[in-house]
Amino acid sequence: MELKNIMEDIVAEALDELRKHYDFCNCKQCRQDICAIALNKISPRYVVSNKGASYIRADLMAMQKDLDILGVVLEAVKIVRQSPRH
Repeated sequence: MELKNIMEDIVAEALDELRKHYDFCNCKQCRQDICAIALNKISPRYVVSNKGASYIRADLMAMQKDLDILGVVLEAVKIVRQSPRH
């Protein structure tokens, strides 16, 4: 595994989860805009191994930070929904 900001995957997963409950454009441009806005508001968590990625995920669940991430992603959805660039 190369150096990776695991938050990219976590934000994408949160976006997929929100998609089940909210109606918003899921085109590539809107999806990337949402992820970029959210990622700019979340501290990066870099990993270089799958073990490191698992540790970060466990840490996020244990601290309930995943709820904070959902909130940040939902705010990004609202921003992009108001001014989509597609």
